[in-house]
Amino acid sequence: LRSTLRQQAAEIAADLQGKRLAAKTIQVTVRYGDFTKRTRQVTVEDPVAEAGAIYRFACHLLGRHKLVHRPLRLIGLGVGNLVPPRTQLQLPLATI
Repeated sequence: LRSTLRQQAAEIAADLQGKRLAAKTIQVTVRYGDFTKRTRQVTVEDPVAEAGAIYRFACHLLGRHKLVHRPLRLIGLGVGNLVPPRTQLQLPLATI
């Protein structure tokens, strides 16, 4: 489960970075053996585009909502609410 989420997060991050976007919403979807589906999402103030951050939010959602309490037939990770990434402000170097 963790390796699948890491792989999905890496693919999403590569797409986001290639398109110069970041996500404010991270979403996890699970489908159980009886085909019932649960989707949970979180919206964050600071947009994310890094695989590690996307993965951590996905794990948080799975744990917080106790989504892995029986065997899964599908797990999906997605992002939404796409915005340009925040740029790091660089302060000018002071000359002495």
